[in-house]
Amino acid sequence: MEFVPLESFEFLNSLLQGVEAQGCLMTVRLEAFTCRCTRKKKLLAASIAEYANKTTPPLRPLCSANAPVPPLLNLSDDSAHVVPTEPVEPSDIDDRLVFLVAALNSIYGEDGYDFSVLTEEDFVPCDEAHVRAEVNNTLRSFPSSCGPAVGQFWVRVTEHASDASQGCEYFRFASPSCDPMASRALFSQHYFLYNKRARLLVSLLIFAEGNLYRGDDGAMVENSLYYETDDNSTHSRLWFSSPDGASEDDEHVLVGKNVHYYCRA
Repeated sequence: MEFVPLESFEFLNSLLQGVEAQGCLMTVRLEAFTCRCTRKKKLLAASIAEYANKTTPPLRPLCSANAPVPPLLNLSDDSAHVVPTEPVEPSDIDDRLVFLVAALNSIYGEDGYDFSVLTEEDFVPCDEAHVRAEVNNTLRSFPSSCGPAVGQFWVRVTEHASDASQGCEYFRFASPSCDPMASRALFSQHYFLYNKRARLLVSLLIFAEGNLYRGDDGAMVENSLYYETDDNSTHSRLWFSSPDGASEDDEHVLVGKNVHYYCRA
């Protein structure tokens, strides 16, 4: 899998990065990757299979002597033994899973992430109309300065990934414990558009970051002002201002929404 630099995606990304909307900084980012059977793909499939084989199957829970045995566990002594599972071979791994994992590795690999542990359950198939509606809700909240990108968004995406009628499949990355954006963003949605015919996978990432100088509703907190500390600290804090003016003995009080997020020690 290789990253495909597309001028149309670069145009959209340049206008949809760090946009002040919905009381935070919103970003919509598109990236395209080739989907071909290469040596790297085979190695990645082998790595996914290796992790799958390391997974321990669930053990039969013990039931107390007086408690009835659940129907699914009410086995005879002859059938109570553990049935060995067939090992997962690289050829058993769905190509779509390999390409989805490869795309995530390409995006976050430099940060030390390895997504070979993911399974098909970590990617939820989505309806095209649902994905477009979710994305459009975000795009409609953007200011008019983003109009050229908003108006051409799906046209630019479709010219490369096509649509469902032409074989494009939609997936949502749904593994919060493995999502790097879970700790970086206020919220995020990561969709993938896969077109086997075009041999192309498009990553569509939407995320929001907190705006250091504004509340979540996009407004300055009432009766407060911002100040820079004198100890060369890089953290800006909120200082509550009283009507009578502040004295040197007044304590610095942090106010506003999500103070724990904006003002970390």
